[in-house]
Amino acid sequence: MSWLPGTSDEPDSFSGAFALRPNLEEAWRAFATLFWERELVPLPLLELCRLQLGRLHGAELPDLCDAMRAARAARDPAWTEAIDRWWASPAFDPTAKACLRFAEQFALDPKQIGDADASAVVAALGDAGTVAFVEALAILDGFSRFARLFANGDAP
Repeated sequence: MSWLPGTSDEPDSFSGAFALRPNLEEAWRAFATLFWERELVPLPLLELCRLQLGRLHGAELPDLCDAMRAARAARDPAWTEAIDRWWASPAFDPTAKACLRFAEQFALDPKQIGDADASAVVAALGDAGTVAFVEALAILDGFSRFARLFANGDAP
């Protein structure tokens, strides 16, 4: 028995949950893919943060568009190997480390993001890029948490 009300063919999946409200899925997908398709933030950085937030939450946001699939396919294998100690790994340049630090803090306790952490991201991405980065983090963080409900059977 599903914990989701309705008649979706896949009631216990990420896609199945959205299938119950197709009007919401369409709007959400359009917004979420905007960051990838317009490259508002460098795609390798978005993919790196998707990897890390997925690790933190136990489930990655699924691919939503060709640009996301391409970024995943192009992901540096050294990242996957070194992500557990990204802060000490030479696989990550200072921009990647600044973005990872910010992304982790965003997921764990956004009130604790310090001025130095924010300044490092602004220096790397600029003002507009930082705004886009934070918006993309909100999607990656929130929906990787949502995906976890289905990936690990944690649904109520």
